[in-house]
Amino acid sequence: MRLNSFLHRELKQWGLAGLIVLLTLSVTLQWTPAEVESQLVSNPNKAEATKLYQKAREARAVWRDFPGFSADVTVLYNGKKTQGKLTADQDFQVKLTLEDDQLLEWSLPKLKSVIGHRKYRLQKPIPATFADAQLDHPLGRLVNIDGKHVSFRLKDDVMTEVHRRSQKSWFTISTLDVWRTKEGSVLPRDTSVTYRNPKTGAITSNRSNTFSFKRVGHFDLPETMLTVECSENFDRNVGSIKLSNHRLLTPTSISQTK
Repeated sequence: MRLNSFLHRELKQWGLAGLIVLLTLSVTLQWTPAEVESQLVSNPNKAEATKLYQKAREARAVWRDFPGFSADVTVLYNGKKTQGKLTADQDFQVKLTLEDDQLLEWSLPKLKSVIGHRKYRLQKPIPATFADAQLDHPLGRLVNIDGKHVSFRLKDDVMTEVHRRSQKSWFTISTLDVWRTKEGSVLPRDTSVTYRNPKTGAITSNRSNTFSFKRVGHFDLPETMLTVECSENFDRNVGSIKLSNHRLLTPTSISQTK
């Protein structure tokens, strides 16, 4: 009786055609299996993107059980030359002394970066998603990291690009070539960093880098860095850092550097 009353009332309000549509929609919504709904909202390629990102993260060369090292340093920057000493301890704290300390501002951040990126960290899988369907991009697949303002291009086990964008900054790091360690891990050889205006997208500067490394014990330590920087105001800066006489630290040498 309730069904007859419902049909009579709805038929009067909607007409026969409208009632047929209404009943069809209600049946469809009522009987859609839960497993079908989950398939509609899930990304079938998410697991593949996460796996590809994890593979590239684990391929990066890191220094496990790092004792620290010291080296002699020569810095050339826009025609100026200075020399000094570098010490990186087992906690990756970097100390640099130069005869001309005016070049510390340029050289110290670069040394901290190339050394700090070798610190071992447990690489737990991070959810990732393919950003597009392009399979043949020269630098590999574009992957977004869930909940972050960062994306990567990944080719085999190499992070070929890093894209970071926020309200305050926007830059892209492109890795054009890599070194392979004795174990097959990845170190950067040639990179290009492009900075943009975060509001307009206009390129504001570019920095090209070339790196080389020297095997000392079980560690591939930085040996040379060459950088060419260009900005939108036609400024151009060229600098290099060369490390020599690499020495792994011992407990005795560590105490002497503190």
